[in-house]
Amino acid sequence: MRVAAVDVGTNSVHLLVAEVSSDGEVRPIDAARHQVELGSGGLDAHQLTPAAFDRGVEALTKIAETARRFEVDDITAVATSAVREAANGPQFVRAVKEAAGIHLRVIPGTEEARLVYLGVRSALDLTKGPALLVDIGGGSTEFILADGDGPKTVASLHLGHIRLAERFHRDDPITPDGRQALKRHIKAEIAPLVARLPPGCFGSFIGTSGTARAATRMANALAGRALPKHDEGHVTTRKALDRLLEELAQRPRAAFDELPAFDPRRRATLFAGVTLLREIMKATGATELTTSERSLREGLIEDWIRQHRPELEISRTLQTPRERTVELTLRRFGADRLHAEQVAQLAERLFDGTARLHDLGASDRLLLREAALLHDIGHHISGEDHPKHAQYLLKHIPLLGFTAPEVAVLANVVRYHSRSVPRSKHTDFAALTATDQRRVRILAGLLRIADGLDRSHSQPISDLRVETARGTVQIRALAHLDADLEQWEVDQRVDLLADVLGRPVTVVVQPEDVRG
Repeated sequence: MRVAAVDVGTNSVHLLVAEVSSDGEVRPIDAARHQVELGSGGLDAHQLTPAAFDRGVEALTKIAETARRFEVDDITAVATSAVREAANGPQFVRAVKEAAGIHLRVIPGTEEARLVYLGVRSALDLTKGPALLVDIGGGSTEFILADGDGPKTVASLHLGHIRLAERFHRDDPITPDGRQALKRHIKAEIAPLVARLPPGCFGSFIGTSGTARAATRMANALAGRALPKHDEGHVTTRKALDRLLEELAQRPRAAFDELPAFDPRRRATLFAGVTLLREIMKATGATELTTSERSLREGLIEDWIRQHRPELEISRTLQTPRERTVELTLRRFGADRLHAEQVAQLAERLFDGTARLHDLGASDRLLLREAALLHDIGHHISGEDHPKHAQYLLKHIPLLGFTAPEVAVLANVVRYHSRSVPRSKHTDFAALTATDQRRVRILAGLLRIADGLDRSHSQPISDLRVETARGTVQIRALAHLDADLEQWEVDQRVDLLADVLGRPVTVVVQPEDVRG
């Protein structure tokens, strides 16, 4: 299965697309980063600026298009500090849903920290002893004291490289007073957390953010060390960070390019971010920093796997998103599987037998089968009016692999699988195009008869014959069990198919040993 993880941070919006095997193995397929600076100019005001708001929506619209190109089965997306603190955060979430079709969860800092832990744990060995994980974002920093068994201490502080840069690094280059004010503020903010950490409580200090990776590369390059091809397990020292800070403090931002391994995207906030990282290391007693490329996005994938074990199990045998969706919906709402399978098989036989008359194609045959399998899920709510309940469920639950027009037809077909027939006063039916209305009438007409032929849910029909000669449709159902109830039921249900095909429809149920 393919999953897209989206991390809407204060500085950047990240996308990770991964293939997840049935046993939970993750294989990254694509990654993208949009430097939106969502929190720029609005963190202290607790408001996304209009420009940042629009940049965020535009970036997430592009990310949704990318996810669709990769044909992902699901998108899991979260927003962090900038959105959760903004008074117009709820409006942003709605705008993203309308423009990009992405459901954005706004998560608290503690949940952000938990997800970071899951991401890092998938790459680094945390079984050797406790480690302190630090994830520096644009608006907040998450701290996780953890080992291989899980997080022990989790905290989220309003310390981020954008927030700090906007408040303390207004002069260019930064003044000595500004530098001292920045340090004092960081120390005061982290002091209560440091007091909760006993001396020597961790062995490894791990930085998971882009700030930590960029600082490590620059510090090592400045020291003349060869840089690895990636940042997983890259190591630097607090002493090397001290030298980097001195170099940064002596020059305006425009001259940061003179330093080796500089990333221009971090020009505005680099000094604040490196200062924050260095002060955290000093306060906690850490002398060495190890970086990880994995963080919140990978944690989202790991968390998705934990929550979707049934889908992964199903993916061993069912290859398409539609197949998996139908199977999971059947399981979720506890439909009678034997009845559903019997009705689906009978409906397909009826579709094939009347193909010359209705002139529908293979995609319609598949939709009929799916409607037959799902027609009784409304019993999950109530047996009374269960066709309407089934229609409601299909309209309101995510149906991965289906387009919105397909869902509309599917829900309408299920709505009319019993006695009720489509009418122009029915809002959902009236909203369909004339072509789709005809499809619904034909498919529902077939489904009504198929369902009626298993009214007792005992699968008495063993074979089905359809003849369309002489201006009529004659259906002969062979039964290996008593099927009087089925005969009575289908007699009440042939009207819709007869009307849409424009010819009489008769159904005769007879014992299978009568083959005249």
